[in-house]
Amino acid sequence: MNFRIIFKSGLASNRKLIQIIALGLIVALLFSTAILGSVCKKKTDTGSQSSSSTAANSGSTGQTSSQSASETETTAEVIPQEISDLITKADGYYASGEYALASKTYKKAELAIKGSDLTKETQQLQLSLFTTKYKKAKEITDTARMHFGNAKTLMYGQRFKEAKKELEAALTIYPKYKDAIDAYDTLKAMMGLE
Repeated sequence: MNFRIIFKSGLASNRKLIQIIALGLIVALLFSTAILGSVCKKKTDTGSQSSSSTAANSGSTGQTSSQSASETETTAEVIPQEISDLITKADGYYASGEYALASKTYKKAELAIKGSDLTKETQQLQLSLFTTKYKKAKEITDTARMHFGNAKTLMYGQRFKEAKKELEAALTIYPKYKDAIDAYDTLKAMMGLE
């Protein structure tokens, strides 16, 4: 009985520790976002002031807005369109339940971000936009593939009822898994269930 109490209190302290770590990560993210925002704002303000003084010297107010806009563009980091497109495409796959395509496209986005000229901070920010979905898509596909592999082995051994359960498990996790759908249809035909 004492063992359970110790174990439960240990589990509770682990939960507390996880909560504290999660809170710390959130605070760190908010802090870094605030710093990045203030740095960009300072650079933008500086650019606006210098372009205003240039415009005042030249006597042209039309020049102020064009100079200010161009200087603002040079201070903020622009995310390459290829990266934005990959993330959007992967998010679409994920939302529609195409987890294998989502995982593959998130991986391409990750490689594109890491191979880009973006600052480390911007790279981390871009990666944080999809890391959770990427991991979940990979977990879903890996688990479904494991069940599919088990089913194929069971089918080879002519253990059809067990293979059917494995395929059903794969399709419960990943309903659009084409190979599992095909194998399930084939298995049902072999068992005379169609």
